Amino acid sequence: MKIRPLHFFIFWLVLNLVQAAFTELTSDEAYYWFYSRSLEWGYYDHPPFIALMVRLGYALFPNELGVRLVNVILNALSVLLLFKLVPREPRRDTLLCLMVLSLPLLNYLAFIIFPDGPLLFFFVLFLLGYKRFLEKEDLPAVLLLGFSTALMMYSKYHGVLVVGFTVLSHLRLLRSPRFWLSMVLALVLFLPHLAWQYAHQFPTFQFHLKGRTTAFTTRYLLEYVSQQLPAIGPGLLFIPFVYRTRERFERALQLICLGTFGFFLFTALKAFVHFHWTSIALFPLLLLAARFYEEEKRRKLFHFLVLPLAFAVVVLRLYLMFRIFPVNHLNVDYYHGRKLWAEDIERVAGDRPVLFGDNFRESSLYSFYSGHTGVALQSGERRQSQYELWNYEDGLQGREVVLIQDRPFAGSTELRTRMDKTVHYFIAPAFSSYYDIPVEVVFPPSVKSGDTVPVAVKVSNPRTTALRFERAGFPRAPALFYVIRKDGQEVHRGTLEVFPEDAVIPPGGQREFTASLQLPALEEGAHTVGFGVRYEPLLDAYNAKAREFRVGR
Repeated sequence: MKIRPLHFFIFWLVLNLVQAAFTELTSDEAYYWFYSRSLEWGYYDHPPFIALMVRLGYALFPNELGVRLVNVILNALSVLLLFKLVPREPRRDTLLCLMVLSLPLLNYLAFIIFPDGPLLFFFVLFLLGYKRFLEKEDLPAVLLLGFSTALMMYSKYHGVLVVGFTVLSHLRLLRSPRFWLSMVLALVLFLPHLAWQYAHQFPTFQFHLKGRTTAFTTRYLLEYVSQQLPAIGPGLLFIPFVYRTRERFERALQLICLGTFGFFLFTALKAFVHFHWTSIALFPLLLLAARFYEEEKRRKLFHFLVLPLAFAVVVLRLYLMFRIFPVNHLNVDYYHGRKLWAEDIERVAGDRPVLFGDNFRESSLYSFYSGHTGVALQSGERRQSQYELWNYEDGLQGREVVLIQDRPFAGSTELRTRMDKTVHYFIAPAFSSYYDIPVEVVFPPSVKSGDTVPVAVKVSNPRTTALRFERAGFPRAPALFYVIRKDGQEVHRGTLEVFPEDAVIPPGGQREFTASLQLPALEEGAHTVGFGVRYEPLLDAYNAKAREFRVGR
């Protein structure tokens, strides 16, 4: 059976357009749609290209298809361009088509929008530029390398891994002035995003380099390995480890694969690795596998290891469009019923803003499917979100707000939605929150275990409205809390009632409060203490930087 690349491109494009139109948005996709409401050079979690994609498609079709439209087109084009990277031969073309259809992760990324979608398209352009660069270091190759590198980085920072592993596969590139010219071009094109990061104090870099990491653990490592096998499949995963490269371009493909798997294996020792983060290995894997399986003696291996996954992919695609399995993972069906869920919450909320705690994905889903305001506010201890960068918190102050949480809390009412997800809601008549309020605390540098420590607290109000500390219908009034840690581990947590309910801080003003903190029995040595505002049932707001102190005899 011969499959022509152009015919496969049309089939792949139509298949994924249909899938995109009949599959509800996932939570990440809704968050990217939220990005697209205001185009900028950067966002809290990602570079800006994904927001531009959604903005363009949604302008044509204001529905799920519009959100995914550009991603589907770019994915189909990237698969078409893939055929230009292998010597043309009918059997090899057919193998490539069958492997595309049988690769679960690629099928998922073909219509579900992630930053990996545009990353893969510009990655193929990079490979085309690099292949030309190896043949003749001319100006078109330099320009293609430079532009594709910049656009990979505008899609997802993993693009730097592509460039790094390519250079490692051919270190003589570092001696080439034209290669350096292409990288300078990429850097110049990327400067607007770097300027945005600088203006916002590098939130994305800090989050990815610090906010995701934890102590060393094997749990993430086991999850990483267990996810990659079904995402890529046993028929492809082993190929870069056994394939014998024939020339420099293939060596680059092999090292990109091995380097990607190794890099995220190491990352999994300190952070959770999402299954799609290895996406940059997919196209190199396909190119190497097309050469590996073209030999007649490996045909049975191909039929046994690769083709059976095509059935699993069909089932996956059908499940994402239609709920053929009653899956309800952790009280959430990630792919079905969100429109009904939003309608049920809207019946309670009406036109009021709905606050989903720190769940910025669900707040975006609610906004997409209801057309009303959904907001998330992060505690500030580990990360923030785009809602903080756009200062959504200040717009809620003093308004009647519906608070939604997964677990019951004092004064809440249970709501069983039609997507089989139970939520608990509370209507706050005059909402207040304190996540963006600066708090300065004077704490002695050395104390004794069990001491009573005087604490001076200064609260500033950067808002344009007055800051109040009333209970305002909540179970308890706002209070100052503290957390003591030793070697990064929490050893004590307590609350200080220092804010009088009649206290008011005018816009731009400050006010000082005093309290006495009764220390518990603490070990000798270095500790840290952090302070913030507790206003239950909202998550604790970490408003002050942790201060170091020592416990002595």
